[in-house]
Amino acid sequence: MPSLPGLLRTSSRPLTAALVIVTGVGPIATDSYVAALPALQVSLHTSAAVAQLTLTAFIIGMAGGQIVFGPVSDGLGRRGLLLGGAVVFTLAAALCAVAPSGPFLVAARLVQGLAAGSGIAIGRAVVGDAYPPAEAAQRYGTLASITFLGPVLAPAAGGLVLAVGDWRALFAVLTGFGVLMVLATMFGLPETLPVTQRHGGGLGATVHRMRDLAGDWSFMRHVAVQCLVVCGFFTYIGGSSFVLQEVYGISEGTYALVFAVNAVAMAVTSMLFRLTVGRVGAVRLRLTGMIASSVAVAGVLVCALAEHQGPGTPPLAVVWVLLTVLVGGMGLTIPSATTLAQEAGRRSRGTAAALQGGLSFACGALVTPLTGLLGFGTLLPMAGLMSGFFALAMLLLALLRGAADAGVASSTSRRTMRETSGYPHSRDHG
Repeated sequence: MPSLPGLLRTSSRPLTAALVIVTGVGPIATDSYVAALPALQVSLHTSAAVAQLTLTAFIIGMAGGQIVFGPVSDGLGRRGLLLGGAVVFTLAAALCAVAPSGPFLVAARLVQGLAAGSGIAIGRAVVGDAYPPAEAAQRYGTLASITFLGPVLAPAAGGLVLAVGDWRALFAVLTGFGVLMVLATMFGLPETLPVTQRHGGGLGATVHRMRDLAGDWSFMRHVAVQCLVVCGFFTYIGGSSFVLQEVYGISEGTYALVFAVNAVAMAVTSMLFRLTVGRVGAVRLRLTGMIASSVAVAGVLVCALAEHQGPGTPPLAVVWVLLTVLVGGMGLTIPSATTLAQEAGRRSRGTAAALQGGLSFACGALVTPLTGLLGFGTLLPMAGLMSGFFALAMLLLALLRGAADAGVASSTSRRTMRETSGYPHSRDHG
């Protein structure tokens, strides 16, 4: 009879399906139970604020899990932490299913979020470990296209569960998903970071890796651009439901259709990224995505100004198309930014994934309530915020490209001077 280790996956290549499971847990564990918040509040005899805090705690946990466990995996390896995170996620989901009170559920959701965040960051690092840059970029596109469908599929799946059970049944289903994560890690995700390539697992070594990459502008420039883009995108996520329902009077069902169509557009463009990145390159695809989104948000701003200055409201169809282009552009931008950042931070891939995912997620979470604070009676606050963030992202990208071109020109000039002055080519280090 074969031993347990003999039953586990020993290939050096991870299964794509297993990576999808461990990195796509966020949307599933978030969006599938949002509709159950009112029933949860009544069932636990708690306040609406505490019920919403169960969602906030999970999101905070996801950001923290990425920032903490990504760097740790550079020192301790990937597989053990992935397996531990899957087990913790499963146990936390089971505790959520039997939670006796609101505060207990908040604490369990925080732990569940930490475990989910570890899988997201470490899963990205596994891709960078296991594949050369060109193939890794395609894998990022595949993961992105499937993950982006999560916001479409998860609410529908949650609705089916709620049709036959209550919110506790949802967490029972998430417990089953956690078991699937454990099995996916055991049988589909080998260790991709050899002991000889690890950087030390102590706290000091972990902090050093984070400081190293945080101070490396060749890496952080990609993170900075992505953070600005994500801020614009999360402004849409946080404000569009209020704005479109208030300005256009659409129902929750109609808004769900708008959101679903836009999410499908993002999934399609992220798959387009996978198919074209080998020929076009991540740099050009990121620029294409950012230009598409920036033009779209500028169009939304024009519509908002027209609404503000005139008596009529621009047709919903026009705004919907523009928002679809905005979201579709993100399907090129996000996997491109992931590819570029992971390549620039390849010496510490777990830390790179943690900083990229954690910082951009934190920035997005911070700007999400801005539209509510500034008002959603018109399109203008949301459109102005989105336009501002994307304009800053495009400006930063232009400055970075200009600096890179200047660096190349300077290097070429120095090389030409040395060659014409009689220096041997072997001394040219420019």
